[in-house]
Amino acid sequence: MKQVSNMNKTERIILKDLYESTNGLYTYTFFSRYKIEPEAIFFFIKKYSEKKILEYNNDRLNLTSEGRDIILKQLFNNKPEKGKFNNIPSDFLKERININSPYLPNLFKFNKK
Repeated sequence: MKQVSNMNKTERIILKDLYESTNGLYTYTFFSRYKIEPEAIFFFIKKYSEKKILEYNNDRLNLTSEGRDIILKQLFNNKPEKGKFNNIPSDFLKERININSPYLPNLFKFNKK
């Protein structure tokens, strides 16, 4: 299966909206929702039409079936393997305290202002 690389934030937004739509979306929709310039939409259509991820007919964009599969796997299943709490820097990790145990912060470390 193909993989889409070098997706910027705007492209992710457009592809996500197209995935969530049932009958595709008009190109004007992206300008009215997100103020995406027509030139950027034109380059987006050209890039992803060549990759056979979307179809452009009568001013309406639709994802192809292959495009739907790619977007589903890349945009929605892109979760970190270990979870979001495993990426915390070690400077911020301290001893765990038990649930319902009293906690008194060290006030000397805070700014006195």
